[in-house]
Amino acid sequence: MTPGYGGSGPISAKEPAGRETHTAMAGVGVGAKVLQAVSAGSVAAVVSAMLAAVTEPIMNRVLVKRMSIKAAIGEMTPKLVLSFFATTISTNLLKFPLFEAVAMFLSLLPNMSNVVRGLIAGFIFTTATLPITNFRYRMSIQTPMEEALKPSNLYQAYLPTVVRDMAYASARNLLAALMMGTFVGMNPGSPQMMFPVVIGACVISAPFNEVRGFLLQSGAKKLKFSEFFKPASFARSTILGAVNMGVSVSVGYFLTPIVGRYVTKLQGALDSGSWVALLGLVAALDLMMVLVAKGFSSKVYSRAIDANKGLAGGVESNADAIQNNSDKIAEILERMKALESENQKLSTKVVSLGGTVEEP
Repeated sequence: MTPGYGGSGPISAKEPAGRETHTAMAGVGVGAKVLQAVSAGSVAAVVSAMLAAVTEPIMNRVLVKRMSIKAAIGEMTPKLVLSFFATTISTNLLKFPLFEAVAMFLSLLPNMSNVVRGLIAGFIFTTATLPITNFRYRMSIQTPMEEALKPSNLYQAYLPTVVRDMAYASARNLLAALMMGTFVGMNPGSPQMMFPVVIGACVISAPFNEVRGFLLQSGAKKLKFSEFFKPASFARSTILGAVNMGVSVSVGYFLTPIVGRYVTKLQGALDSGSWVALLGLVAALDLMMVLVAKGFSSKVYSRAIDANKGLAGGVESNADAIQNNSDKIAEILERMKALESENQKLSTKVVSLGGTVEEP
């Protein structure tokens, strides 16, 4: 997939407008703008987690295991979706706000091009969050916890991932600037702009994501790149990932003002001493902590994803073991017969030479 979230912050289509934007933002306050970006990222994180709980396990199977979409959907179960949601929400709540905060801070720095902002944002984001991304990926394909937490797996495929994220962030900055320079009334937080911009950035960075998927293969069934890369599978995984991110980001920006109004109402209710508001806030915080704890501590299970996992995989694996044992037993019996024949010949020869053969 593309980076967990690629918010680009306010981007100016033209340099003079960019200087005015930076001046206005400086008047509002850097801290306030960064906090606003973190809030937008948090809302988008929840939306993305809801979508990714279904789409990302499917996408990982399509991208890495080269399954068809129909076969990948067939492996989805309610337990898998709920368990992966717990893992996704916990990681998203760390990744999305971080990228938004970094991107917003970089957007407030003067005399920096959109490409340079994207390169820096992609480098910081990947270096800080790749362990989380790889851990979530390993959980989505049912890797044992102890193996998923190995440093070599947490930072696996670092180079193609950081290049992918740099390409994504830079492309998103440039596309957003192009959109605002072309269409009147567009602004950096417009949901109608975010949808095509994010999808376009995902498509541009998709080749690097393909390389990342190739390097993330594990086990005895690794494919050569010529066997791994299939245009149809590449197109499927790219479309799924791009649409998922586009919907998540645009819906996140759409819901942020609405959530902000409810937060203001909640703050007013708490200030007025409402017990209902207090209990609701405590319940929401408890639920969030449960989801975060479950996401980092639980394993994700599904029906057989590999030949040696799940009920169907277990039956197949046992059948193979039984067949192997039967073949070995038959081989041992043949060798015993051959040894008995040799012993009989030796006994006959000893008797012909005038010797005697002792019975065992």
